[in-house]
Amino acid sequence: MARATAAAALVLRAVHLPITVVMIQMAFTAGILCVAPCGLHFGSLQHVIRWSVTVPWLFTAMLTSSMLALRHSSMGAIVVLRNVAPLVSMAIEGVITGERIEVDGATILSLLLILGGVGLYVSNDVAFSPTGVAWMAFNMTAGVLERLLQRRMIAVEPVDINKTGLMLLNNVVSLLPMSVLVYCTGEVPQWRLLARLSTADGMLLLASCVNAVAISWAGINAQAYVTATTFMVLANLNKFVVVAFGIAVLHEASSWQAVVGCGTSLLGGAAYARARSNLASRPTPVKCSEAEADDEDDEKASLQPA
Repeated sequence: MARATAAAALVLRAVHLPITVVMIQMAFTAGILCVAPCGLHFGSLQHVIRWSVTVPWLFTAMLTSSMLALRHSSMGAIVVLRNVAPLVSMAIEGVITGERIEVDGATILSLLLILGGVGLYVSNDVAFSPTGVAWMAFNMTAGVLERLLQRRMIAVEPVDINKTGLMLLNNVVSLLPMSVLVYCTGEVPQWRLLARLSTADGMLLLASCVNAVAISWAGINAQAYVTATTFMVLANLNKFVVVAFGIAVLHEASSWQAVVGCGTSLLGGAAYARARSNLASRPTPVKCSEAEADDEDDEKASLQPA
């Protein structure tokens, strides 16, 4: 459900309505899914409710707390804390999802390398207050819970809803609290600015909407194959790909700290991928079946003196 795409970043430079842009992307995604309803499957009302009362609301809570944190902290502080989240997720994922999560030193070191790169990138932009810390902690909690619950309901204890159905629920249900949020942030009176978008900006907005559909689809599918921690690492690294785009194309912050920090984070991401791949390819110890174990016990008993 990440919406931090290069196209959206370019649109937001023309019109500063972030909540509105996200709502447009959500409505576009829902509309595309409703055009071909034959691809939707909702197994039971219980499963629909189970998903709808958790994931979409946690996403909105994450977005809202991020905006409130920005009022009391710098973007740099928020970015650093978001990259701490995978360490927290890794510690509790097995408890919440019920999966057996293998962790080794290389995995932890790669996450610390990513965090170090982020810290270097934002070294000149880390400022926060006690209120900001509270909102950032809430933001991280909502983000971690969202990913963990998604993983559990998609891969561990799957709901009887297909991928397109989950996409539709995510976007439609999220529009409800987002409608309140867009009003509270004062964006509604500024909607007239959308009519002033140039043709080029309009095409970029459309491109960001198409990309949002692809991201939503990829995100739902990825959670079926990778752990929540790995997904969070990928999402954070995706932001640094956008940062690299900003440095190279939009001529944004390009000090040596920014360039080296961005490169270090991406390098840490590659190291994390390598570490997880090594763990996945590690041979699983072969255990004797119960019958074989019983036979071994019988043989030992026959060899013992009467």
